[in-house]
Amino acid sequence: MSHVTQAAKLFLITLLSLTSLNLLKAKSAPVADSVNNTEVKGIISRILPGKSSYFILKTIPVKASRDSFYVQSQGDKIVIEGTNALSMAKGLNYYLKTYCHISVSWYANDVINVPAQLPVIDQPAGQACRFDKRFFLNYCTFGYTTLWWQWRDWEHLIDWMALNGINMPLAITGQEYIWQRVWKKFGMTDEQSRAFFTGPAHLPWQRMGNLDRWLGPLPQSFIDGQFTLQKQILQRERSLGMKPILPAFAGHVPKDLVKKFPKMKVTDLGSYDTGTENDAFFLDPMDPLFVKIQKLYLGEQEKLLGTNHYYGADPFNEMNPPSWEPAYLASVAKTIYSGMKAIDPNAVWVQMGWTFYYDRKHWTNPRLEAMIKAVPPNKMLLLDYFCEQTEVWRATDAFFNAPYIWCYLGNFGGNTQLAAPLLKVAKLLPAAEKDPNHRQMDGIGTTLEGFGVNQFMFEWLFDYAWNANAANVNDWMKQYADSRSGRHDVVAQSAWLKLLPVVYNAQVSGVGLGNIVQSEPMLKGHGDYSSLSNYDYSALSNILPSFFVADSASKASPNYRRDLALVEKQVLVNLASAIRDSIGKAYYAKDTRSFEKFTKLFTSLCDDVDLVASTQQDLLLGNWIGQARAFGNTTAEKNFYEKDARVLITTWGGEANVNTDYAAKDWAGLIKTYYKPRWELFFNYLRKTLNAGTPPDMKEFDKLRVKFEWQWTDKTAADQPFATQPQGDVMKICSDLYKKWALYL
Repeated sequence: MSHVTQAAKLFLITLLSLTSLNLLKAKSAPVADSVNNTEVKGIISRILPGKSSYFILKTIPVKASRDSFYVQSQGDKIVIEGTNALSMAKGLNYYLKTYCHISVSWYANDVINVPAQLPVIDQPAGQACRFDKRFFLNYCTFGYTTLWWQWRDWEHLIDWMALNGINMPLAITGQEYIWQRVWKKFGMTDEQSRAFFTGPAHLPWQRMGNLDRWLGPLPQSFIDGQFTLQKQILQRERSLGMKPILPAFAGHVPKDLVKKFPKMKVTDLGSYDTGTENDAFFLDPMDPLFVKIQKLYLGEQEKLLGTNHYYGADPFNEMNPPSWEPAYLASVAKTIYSGMKAIDPNAVWVQMGWTFYYDRKHWTNPRLEAMIKAVPPNKMLLLDYFCEQTEVWRATDAFFNAPYIWCYLGNFGGNTQLAAPLLKVAKLLPAAEKDPNHRQMDGIGTTLEGFGVNQFMFEWLFDYAWNANAANVNDWMKQYADSRSGRHDVVAQSAWLKLLPVVYNAQVSGVGLGNIVQSEPMLKGHGDYSSLSNYDYSALSNILPSFFVADSASKASPNYRRDLALVEKQVLVNLASAIRDSIGKAYYAKDTRSFEKFTKLFTSLCDDVDLVASTQQDLLLGNWIGQARAFGNTTAEKNFYEKDARVLITTWGGEANVNTDYAAKDWAGLIKTYYKPRWELFFNYLRKTLNAGTPPDMKEFDKLRVKFEWQWTDKTAADQPFATQPQGDVMKICSDLYKKWALYL
């Protein structure tokens, strides 16, 4: 192939930096491998084992105004040049998707088909990023997804972040180790600190000041192990040029501290319905102890972990401040930042804007403006948290000219429904970028609570940061379909394009987006956290057959087979709604024959959804529980972690907790032993009322339901062993089940 001159190449990178996208062809001298790109070489070795010698990596010897990469072939070598390690990693991902048709998942267990021979780049190409900051993660993700991850999982996720050009990950793992040292300086023992901390599953909410103690005390081995893991995470993220956001003190204090300092000004914040003994307490930032605690924590953290000068602090997340007066809120902000600055003169306060969306009624513009402007200019960075639903920046004069990041949330509780508003976001984001009033829109990011099943949406978001043409979603989706098939397949492309207007249009992945299988059993409606999707279910059913007629080579791709399983799973859980409605009609008509017919169909459908889910590693309850039990060294410790793991995804809190089913998931094992038996309990109750000729008393049934739910969380692997590896042939299972249920679709 032809090469470009060095001067022309530098011109290309400069032009890319100015215009975001310009792909040129010219000639150049051969490029030599740089010696300081070992981290990117490491990614290549892990993603493409045995192929790293075929890549030449070089840092572009100019200071471009934006992160940029450039790729070309040089003989049998693939040349990737970038302004930094992240840019090169992004260039690698561009090559993998565009030429190798490889889709790299964020899960370490997902298979990557490595081509025997690396494809040649037929035309030099490059991209430049239009956003300085690319944010990733949410406090809740550390509960709903990464809770039980060890280094292998984190290492792969960091690779995925690098491949997608992410440079500002939230990094809150292991902070309890530091807090334990801080609280000791205030007279608390290690045992008191461990009792203050919740069990592992609820640490994200304990860190946000929403509850204490629940399912604790936290084992010391967990505290120490997570701190070691955090050091590994930070070392790798920083080596790739990322700037991790570390936690800071936002006012949450142990109740035991109040006993030692009785004059402390604290507010009881409640405990998310887990009991008053688990209430969290918020220290008034005006209290002299506030800055003292903050300085001690940040000083200890910097000594142990270093810093990149970004600190997350959210003093009023889903809670009312002691006063709503703008002057008070300004004083709070000023105090919090002054404590940061005292330890780190370059500190930037990163505040999530969820509360400003969630409680917009109270967070009026005068209050929010007072809080923001109390911090020096450009020293508070806000995350506009849920932009696919509401762009808060538009109602606040772009956060009163403070820098902010446009964020796509996309998933609550790790729910597993097919739902991603790609068509909507592909209009919203370019409109925000081009809006002359967007002020300091410094970046884009995602604040996902869990990874769920709509991974492509998050990849699209970060691809858009480098490639404005991603807004042409049809073209982007065709290339994505090829990366899932592992090859160019127009049939597979067509199937994905059909999905766009059905499940990937304007449907927002809202709180509690679920299905009837996951719902609290009832004859009409659905549970609080099982709101149904709002598209035409028959339209999705009609698309499903398209996935069976792709090329045989495509159907051999693990990614393609996974996508088929996810679509079929969704079609089946959608069908459950119609069957449940038929059960209701039969019940009210006292048609016992039809009642028995449809209840049998419903439970059979539950088994089949479970069977489809059992083919996917990340949809296995056994995978989740197995990872949890691996943290224990004794049977008692393993059972402790399993209890924690079971509670989070079902009752969330104790028996009859208001958050029951918030983190509902279509997981194999969970359907068979929890959702299905819960429905069977309901059907048996209805049979009794039919025989007695009395109407159902849902309060009476709910007592039975919540008892069953809590008893399920007390079971262990000895009572209910679950598969930890995928089972069965995906194509055969999906084909057989489609034939079984086709008449009902």
